[in-house]
Amino acid sequence: MNPLHTLLKDSQKRLIVDARAYAHKVLMQHKPYPWHDPTLYSNYMKQVASLLRADVLVLRFDKLLEEELKNNTSLVAKMKEKTRSGYALKVFMADEELRTITSSLINTATNILHVHVLTQLPSPLDLLKMTARAVGASEEFEEDQIENAGIYYADWLRSYKDSKVCGLLFDARDHAFNLELYKPITNTAEGYGWVVGFRELEALHFVGEKAPIPVLDSDFWIDASAGGACAGGACVNRVFFTEIHQDAVPEAVLEKLKEFELT
Repeated sequence: MNPLHTLLKDSQKRLIVDARAYAHKVLMQHKPYPWHDPTLYSNYMKQVASLLRADVLVLRFDKLLEEELKNNTSLVAKMKEKTRSGYALKVFMADEELRTITSSLINTATNILHVHVLTQLPSPLDLLKMTARAVGASEEFEEDQIENAGIYYADWLRSYKDSKVCGLLFDARDHAFNLELYKPITNTAEGYGWVVGFRELEALHFVGEKAPIPVLDSDFWIDASAGGACAGGACVNRVFFTEIHQDAVPEAVLEKLKEFELT
């Protein structure tokens, strides 16, 4: 059974953590993320998980996809070969090199990290727009095109199949999500036992879970006031999602962790 099903219902304080920006600054000194070196990437993330005592770590694979579209000129050239709407996404998702990179990253990370792992990904609509933008095509899409994108997405996600990943987190902060359009993805996820969640501004919503996971604002980690957002018992015993502020100081983060655990 997927351990996240139990954790999401936990009545103890738990943290689902996105530490991408914080790790990039503190541990990597703004060097490029080593997407093509799975062991180095995983070791960075292991340090982060250990420092933050995270119960669940969110790996930002949406940034991997963004960087591939920006830097992989040969792949983008293939995506431009036909102008049909959605063709760029189809070629991008089918690329064997990208699948190999993804598979190696998620397999290595979930073996090295002693923590539950979610990967954050762009929504099918956002990925359609990202791939269209990369080739200079129109970024307007109909619902049937979004659903078709979900089919290619679901096939690409099979590169996760041998990993210990617990679930997928889709970014829905800039638009409302229609669960029906995610059917190919949720069907694939169900087959592999992964949870599927949606990241909104105020909460995470997981398919099949009634209670949303509230967001502990990233400013908590740079708030010098006693308790900050958790003052007065605001952070009751439950699961929270948080993104560590990129300007947070490691020593201060440890103090804020204590505040979170004790308030």
